[in-house]
Amino acid sequence: MKHFSHPHALELSEVQETNEIICSGCENKLSGISYKCTKPNCEFTLHKSCFELPRKIQHNSHPNHPLTLYPSLPERDSIYFGCNACGEEPKAFVYECLECNFSLHTNCAISWAETVTREDHQHSLTLQYQWPFPIDDYVHLFCKVCDGLCNDSNWLYYCADCKFSTHLKCATLKREDGSSLENEEEEEEENMTNEQRLMMATIKAQGQQARLNFQAQMAYMNAQTITNMWRSSHRY
Repeated sequence: MKHFSHPHALELSEVQETNEIICSGCENKLSGISYKCTKPNCEFTLHKSCFELPRKIQHNSHPNHPLTLYPSLPERDSIYFGCNACGEEPKAFVYECLECNFSLHTNCAISWAETVTREDHQHSLTLQYQWPFPIDDYVHLFCKVCDGLCNDSNWLYYCADCKFSTHLKCATLKREDGSSLENEEEEEEENMTNEQRLMMATIKAQGQQARLNFQAQMAYMNAQTITNMWRSSHRY
């Protein structure tokens, strides 16, 4: 068998989980039926599911253009901020729209359910491809599972009724302390003193200013990149 991502022929193989072989497509551990390179010194191996990934997909997170499967990150002229779903840089197969500088890990493109349910929350959480607030209304959202800050550039699971948010990977995990999360945020705010509320407002204002500074810096860097490209193209 041949695969567009690899120059050598591949053959079906049965991989034992104890072998600790890593898939060259998704970088997860391999077990079960897979495809491996027929060359003795080549370690290229793919899950059967990775071997069968379509070359182009239409994804709800990027409805205007299809995404194309690449064996690794293609070269680009603009600044790259990682997978649009999770923020991490793909090291192997990746779905890309080069026109929009949009990319997804193959796992992110197919793995995340549209809704998830949690025992500690009364409503289903919905997968959000975009930040669930106007971009000018800077809002801090913290993951209710790990307490980490949610990135406004990446996907998250969210309950709009309760402003309940989780990272993608945390959506189905339990809190390590086993505590209940119902109305936690409201109770914390009710218990705050006026001084604590003022401090929280100050922190939010500082966060908004930091965000504006970052956006200004990114805009400057993009402008410099475009200027340099124009100069290079008109040098001769």
